[in-house]
Amino acid sequence: MTCRKCSHQNEGSAKFCSACGEKLHEHVVQKGVPIWMWLVLIVSCITIGGVGYGFWDYYQETQSAPAYKEVSSDAHPVKQTAVVEKEARQEQYTEELDRVTLIKEVQQKVFTVITSYGQGSGFLYKKGGYVITNAHVVDGEVDVTVRNTKGQEFAATVIGISEHYDIALLHVPDYQNEEPLGVETSESPIGLEVIAFGSPQGFENSASIGYITGHNRDMELDRFIYKQIYQIDAQIDQGSSGGPLVDAKTGKVIGINSLLYTSETSTNFGFSIPLYSMLEQFERWSKQPMSRDNVLAVAGVYEQYSAYEEPVNADIDAVLAGQFVQSFRMYYELALNESNFYWVADMLAIGSSAYEELEDYVGDISYEGHSFYFITNDVLDVTYENGNYLVYMNETFDFYSGTGDYQYYDRYKTYTVMTDEYGAFKIADIQIH
Repeated sequence: MTCRKCSHQNEGSAKFCSACGEKLHEHVVQKGVPIWMWLVLIVSCITIGGVGYGFWDYYQETQSAPAYKEVSSDAHPVKQTAVVEKEARQEQYTEELDRVTLIKEVQQKVFTVITSYGQGSGFLYKKGGYVITNAHVVDGEVDVTVRNTKGQEFAATVIGISEHYDIALLHVPDYQNEEPLGVETSESPIGLEVIAFGSPQGFENSASIGYITGHNRDMELDRFIYKQIYQIDAQIDQGSSGGPLVDAKTGKVIGINSLLYTSETSTNFGFSIPLYSMLEQFERWSKQPMSRDNVLAVAGVYEQYSAYEEPVNADIDAVLAGQFVQSFRMYYELALNESNFYWVADMLAIGSSAYEELEDYVGDISYEGHSFYFITNDVLDVTYENGNYLVYMNETFDFYSGTGDYQYYDRYKTYTVMTDEYGAFKIADIQIH
């Protein structure tokens, strides 16, 4: 056995070194795995096991997660676009489904109004069985019939009809417990999406989607007065009269479809009486119905109408010519104050006296600091002569010169309005009186 101190070789059984006397120690060979190796193995297993568990958990999450997850715009733009498109399709589908539901629900409260000489349309406006329609649909009759979407017919009585406005109210006892359509009590804006219901040309249960394209249209046709009516591009036709114009979002009735404008040179469009403007009269009739004699006494006022006739187009053209001049005045004020003839150029007949005179006038006063403030813009009369409309106007405005001088103007003018080859109005001449 070798001494660890002096390296002397001793006999195998010696306990002390024979050279230096140092106690000798045996080298014990341990059997099995050392403790330190067990510790290293345990720590390694724990570490590897934790990593493995984390990987398995991540794998499970990725397998169960949806194909497209919400991500930032920088992460996966393609996936994000797919999510947006999917949501947009779902919203569109829901909106279309709601539109279908709305139309079906409204149609349950819309009727074909049948008289001895024709038919029109009407709708349930108030609980108690009160149905609104146009006066010219039921003129001269007290007892009429209404037919619902199922083809069922019910007796109705005219309990109100106006001598001045194209409105009438019916009472249908069989519907007195039915819930009516909702109604809008204020003016609706241009651009509102609408649905027109009725029986155009006898095609019952029709619904046409469009928009309000104009309002505040005042007309007086024969004995009818139409106040601040809506202009619409939803398709209506003869037989649509009296049907409801409905807000496509809320389902509320905003108007009574009443007039149709037709022309060989322009697209057809319709007019609807704002319901809010007539609610007071309908309320009076529902509380105090007119007698049969009073209803019949109104007969003959609308003798130029029938259920399938609309007002003469020439009368509507005259009204529209006046409104065209009123619109022109608004743009003319912009042209003067902004020193830009562009604002009115397309409303004037090229080469006409009106075109040349106004172009020169706007050019002459440009950038001199003048200000024009138009006050009134009233149509006094419209006549038709030699293929043109003569629009008689009274116009007032305040004028401030570039040097600060002020003057008030009150003028009477006559505008000559022609139609071009496309059927559009153009101003050809302006005379100051």
